[in-house]
Amino acid sequence: MIENYILMHKGGQEEYRDSVFVNYSSALTIAILYLPTEAEFSVADEASVQALVQASSKMRFTDLSESIYPILTNLRNYMLIRIDDNTINIERHGKVFAYIVQNGELKMLPNGKTSLEDGDRVICCTGEFKRNLNDIAILSDAVISDSAEEWMDNLVCRISDKNRLSEGNLTAVTMIVRSGDNVRLA
Repeated sequence: MIENYILMHKGGQEEYRDSVFVNYSSALTIAILYLPTEAEFSVADEASVQALVQASSKMRFTDLSESIYPILTNLRNYMLIRIDDNTINIERHGKVFAYIVQNGELKMLPNGKTSLEDGDRVICCTGEFKRNLNDIAILSDAVISDSAEEWMDNLVCRISDKNRLSEGNLTAVTMIVRSGDNVRLA
């Protein structure tokens, strides 16, 4: 099971411009579109991405990526994620970041497939979210947090301490791999 928590906050902006699309099926599929103020993205293209993510449980990750790429050609900042109990597939472009906390170490996730183990923690976020965090903060908050929501809350508190959440949109997803006796029920 993948425990996850998604943050979508407008920050100090008048509107929330980023997009997050999620498909909860046997594997969790997420698309994060980071839209800085100068970026343009049509409502029709956004709807197309959403439809593809919703239908993604019937698609291989590479097929999803190939289907979405032509829609997102002009959008330089986006990430596709597919995660299950054993692996995570990442495809990221531009100012979006993916990190894994594994065995007490923080590592940036490369594009492609990475093996996962029980207790691994993953954060995927936009550049605006990451801007006020350093690697030590991400790692220490991951290690002390009992849930994906608590991890996100701790990170948001750090950002708020620096800028009172008054800058750009904040978009992030925290995930924890849980299996066997480690599964938490809400």
